Amino acid sequence: MTQLLTHSRIQSFKACRRRNWFEYQVGLRQQVDGRALRMGSAYHLGLEQLGNGRPLEVALDSVESCYAVVPNTCDTLDWNYERVTVLTLLRGYQWRWEQSAITHIETELSFRLPLINPETDRPTPLFDLAGKIDGIVKLEDNRLAVSEQKTLSDPLDSDAELWRRLRIDHQITMYVLAARRLGYSVACVLYDVTRKPTIQPTAVPVLDSDGMKVVLDETGARVLTAQKKPRQTGDTAKGYVLQTEPMTPDQWGEKLLADIYARPEYYFARNEIPRLDSDLREYEYELWSIQQTIREADKTGRWYRTCSRDTCKYCPYFNLCTTGYNPESDPCPEGFVFVDNVHPELEETTSGYATEANDARLAAAQ
Repeated sequence: MTQLLTHSRIQSFKACRRRNWFEYQVGLRQQVDGRALRMGSAYHLGLEQLGNGRPLEVALDSVESCYAVVPNTCDTLDWNYERVTVLTLLRGYQWRWEQSAITHIETELSFRLPLINPETDRPTPLFDLAGKIDGIVKLEDNRLAVSEQKTLSDPLDSDAELWRRLRIDHQITMYVLAARRLGYSVACVLYDVTRKPTIQPTAVPVLDSDGMKVVLDETGARVLTAQKKPRQTGDTAKGYVLQTEPMTPDQWGEKLLADIYARPEYYFARNEIPRLDSDLREYEYELWSIQQTIREADKTGRWYRTCSRDTCKYCPYFNLCTTGYNPESDPCPEGFVFVDNVHPELEETTSGYATEANDARLAAAQ
């Protein structure tokens, strides 16, 4: 049976073979708090709608659909803060880039391609290269580019580490390689980043029916000034307390949108990331070497551990690894599940190879 070689699987194998064994051979996955994944998926869905040329209202509705039901495990106010955060970022994104002349050719382009030996140009029957490209776009000068859209916490300044790291990032190298093999003559990657907010919802003053702040004394009575008007500030020494309440989700949205308008470059950035033919060729050799190493590990059952502070500290399998957990005889550990699909990110990937099915889209892209 042909296995799939994805960027996620490669990263897992590079980090630690034993972790890769748990994730991809055993199919044991950690049950995680889905907040970050949920926000990323909802935002990405909204971006996909915009990329397909649909109005902002349709994109916002697609986000709203992701938050239609509040889970029993979530606080309703926090849930709505999250919902409004995604909606507001999407509004800000549309506002930031609405004057852009970039044209979207493809969105959510899945691929499954033969893994080719760069020495012989022959494929292996054991692995296919698979993934999903966020999009193919036509830049203002009519060059084609792979579009990679991310929500990150990294600084987006022009000299930030993020942009240096992307010079050698293998995920986008894989996507350029795949796009070209699908027939898209992409010249580079347009890396399109949205930065997660660092500001948070805060408490706001309670207002009376006249819009005045409410300050109470130690007995709970309203504090008035010498002019018999409601006092507007607290005083700890006198026991005067300004009454506050959590922001409403709408108030939080207004605060976040105002911050986006004030400093859009903090939240949104786009940069072209080049990939030379020599980069792609080097990566083809690396892919072939990696699949050979995975095959060797699978054949011999030698899934060596990478034990260091930089790996074990962040590994969800650390406790299992250090206690001798055996998935063949021990019950599924708490906080984990066994999955049938070890590539959930590819659930919508079309099986088979891309051929003339792309002809119409390719013609439009040229």
